[in-house]
Amino acid sequence: MKTDLAKKLGNIDQLAGVRFERVEGGSAAGSRLLHVWNAAGLSFTVQPDKCLDLYDCSFRGVNLAFHSKNGMTAPGRFLPEASAFFSYWSGGMLATCGLGNVGGADVSDPLDPQPIHGRIGYAAAEALSADAFWQGEDYVLSVSGRMRESRLYGRNLELHRQIRTTLFSREIEITDTVTNLSDAPEPVFLLYHFNFGYPLLDETSRFFGPRSEITPGSSDGERDHLSMHAPVDAAPQQTFLHKPFEQGEVTAGIVNPARKLAAYLRYDTRALPYLLEWKCLKSHDYVLAAEPTNCPANNRETDLRSGSVPVLGAYESLQYHVTLCVAEGDDIPSALNGEE
Repeated sequence: MKTDLAKKLGNIDQLAGVRFERVEGGSAAGSRLLHVWNAAGLSFTVQPDKCLDLYDCSFRGVNLAFHSKNGMTAPGRFLPEASAFFSYWSGGMLATCGLGNVGGADVSDPLDPQPIHGRIGYAAAEALSADAFWQGEDYVLSVSGRMRESRLYGRNLELHRQIRTTLFSREIEITDTVTNLSDAPEPVFLLYHFNFGYPLLDETSRFFGPRSEITPGSSDGERDHLSMHAPVDAAPQQTFLHKPFEQGEVTAGIVNPARKLAAYLRYDTRALPYLLEWKCLKSHDYVLAAEPTNCPANNRETDLRSGSVPVLGAYESLQYHVTLCVAEGDDIPSALNGEE
């Protein structure tokens, strides 16, 4: 414990904490939240009823996240049906996609139709836990829980998630362990849909990421995946699939030179070999997403046919790590680290 610091406080929550909250009105009424904040200026909310995903996220009062026009919705208000996706998807800092699909809707198997981005993002956490404690000289803020995606006569996959930051950290560490709880091999689809919004995203902002083979996924609009601009009415969305050349830890994200602020992901391409970039600069749908993924994110049938989806044997586990980081001022060049 930092006793010199502790002596200056009546309660540590003056600087950092984890607090259970509940939304009482609107379409999100009944939603549970875990609000996490620290002395570095990080503040974010975790959604226990939606895969422990991140919704709000700010740094020193500056918003980093994109919220869609739909806003936050309560669990169960919408089901993850393909036809309704665009009417219920709320965005947020992180929307987890998987475990049966991460790309477009897929109805090739009528017994197992897959909605856009899969179902795991709508699973509520079991064994929910939140803690804040001194660990040596640092103060740890931690949230964890377990989500499951299963079906009768089919898959039984478990996703255990731990979210962690510390007193003066500018990083949010996410550690996921996916376990196959069935007696048969099962493909595992996983995509981390990180969504950056205004004012971090603005006309001076730029995307950066690892050196990659880049495949545009949209047939119309400009092909510049790096530069941003002010919102344009009716502008088309664009997607770019990056296949990083590096094997190992890389970074990808957004830098705003005017604000001297950047937010980026740090992850390992050996576990997440693809990066999907979603650039939508349309008025009111103004978002840049960086999405590390373990497969090309077409749809379930196409990705399975390509042989690119990891397969978990019976009772086996896979672990994934993604860290959301914030840098400002003189720290930004080190965050870019010579990449695009």
